[in-house]
Amino acid sequence: MNSFQTMDLFTLKTDYLSRLPVGSYRVTDYCELDVIVTKSQLGRLQYVDLTLPLGVYIEGRLFLLYDPYHRAIYSTHAQVDYPNEQSISAVDFLCANSRDFHDPDSYSLKSEDLYKLSSDSQWREFGLPKVQSSPSFLSHLFKSLNVNSFQAVLKKNRFLSDLKGWADVTKCEYSVEHYGKWMWSNEYMMTCHLQNVCEGEFLQLITMIEESDELEGFRFLIETETSILSLFILGDLKRGDGVGVFQYEID
Repeated sequence: MNSFQTMDLFTLKTDYLSRLPVGSYRVTDYCELDVIVTKSQLGRLQYVDLTLPLGVYIEGRLFLLYDPYHRAIYSTHAQVDYPNEQSISAVDFLCANSRDFHDPDSYSLKSEDLYKLSSDSQWREFGLPKVQSSPSFLSHLFKSLNVNSFQAVLKKNRFLSDLKGWADVTKCEYSVEHYGKWMWSNEYMMTCHLQNVCEGEFLQLITMIEESDELEGFRFLIETETSILSLFILGDLKRGDGVGVFQYEID
């Protein structure tokens, strides 16, 4: 793995793609770009969105991954020797590449109350690109950011039953607890741990959540060495107004 502070297309081509051995590669940004090119054609790629991950595959196996969210490049090829530098934590990267949360309709206050978050929480936001398939993009985003669990307050309804069914089929560890203030309340808190969920199952989960129109109510959790980030997805990625909002506490 090699980490970096900034990256442009020239650096990506000359310092990384040029070091790959001769061959035929599939290059994808997991959104709109998906091409088969030769080694010589790698250097002529022009339309690469460096806000998206970039995967380079050979014979169906991942060979190199450019990860803009962690500012890192990973290679599965031992002969591609990139210099190692100090890695950048998810918190540091998100803070450096985000801005103060514009807080529509006091969303942060509502979330602090709903999830019992600290009133001293820090809230930041970062823009998300316009994509054709938001479930596919979000599943890759969550994998890149090492999202390891999600939490939501839900009514006891068909959607909650479907989520429990998905967790049972995938053997994903989860819990559902009564959440309402009154004994007769039909609200429940569902927490699901995603460490052992494969990519296809993750995509299925995100598709279920998005199709239910409840994506904004889900709290995705990222555990780091120093804190736990709460990540919320707002807006519509297909229209180009998607925003990632994260909350964290400072000791």
